[in-house]
Amino acid sequence: IHEMGHYVACRRYGIAATLPYFLPLPPNVFGLFGTMGAVIRIKEPIRDKRMLLDIGAAGPLAGFVASIPFLLYGVLHPRPTSGGTGGGTLLFDYPLAVRLLQDWTGVGRYDSTGVQEHPVFMAAWLGLLVTALNLLPIGQLDGGHVLRAAAGRRQPLISAIVVGLCLVSLVRSPAWAIFAMIATLFVGIAHPPVDNDDEPLGTGRLTIALVCACVFLLCFTLMPIRFVDGAGSAQPGTSTTKVAGPLLTRSTSMNAPNSPVSTITPSPRKASTNAS
Repeated sequence: IHEMGHYVACRRYGIAATLPYFLPLPPNVFGLFGTMGAVIRIKEPIRDKRMLLDIGAAGPLAGFVASIPFLLYGVLHPRPTSGGTGGGTLLFDYPLAVRLLQDWTGVGRYDSTGVQEHPVFMAAWLGLLVTALNLLPIGQLDGGHVLRAAAGRRQPLISAIVVGLCLVSLVRSPAWAIFAMIATLFVGIAHPPVDNDDEPLGTGRLTIALVCACVFLLCFTLMPIRFVDGAGSAQPGTSTTKVAGPLLTRSTSMNAPNSPVSTITPSPRKASTNAS
């Protein structure tokens, strides 16, 4: 859907482009999700900044909108687990969009340490991550297209600052630094100029650029995937934490320094509504 958004925008402006090509990836051999997404080839340069913004923004906005219904379903159908997390477990950090839907639906704020995510949730989660990656304002990524149209000749400087921030994030997680370096290697930092770089973009398209920035923030998470080591993720302590909502209640009790006990139980409403 992301690439189809680009394709439709290209067709609107008469820009020659291929149909999207799906890139499969065997999940049990090379990856977690069974896909590397899709790709489309734009066969001619985009010379107008309005076209550049519309084509660049169409993909991530289409992908984000398409992810929301699946994300909503997945947020409402977590699978409670008990016993905490063991060594070798993958944990998925949730972006702001997930937290907002958890609050809006009233299910309560749970996280990857206490539930097994529904497959539909994981599909939507991946869609949000891909949207955030593409909206990173570097080079000829979608975010770079949008930034070049909105900022003009200042785009290389702003993109260089973004790459620097990604490198600083190494203190917490290597994910964004690695992706920024790969993006810089393949698409560079500076976006090619357009013929009308110095013309004002207009309020409507500046609003679209701002919407893209907001979508990036909704989809962003600093550490998308974490691995639990052999000792597990629970830390010693004597505290009790509860996260509760109409669909899910989580209680975590730590009664002994090295003996965490974690239980998650459905509330009565959850038991009557969750068919998964």
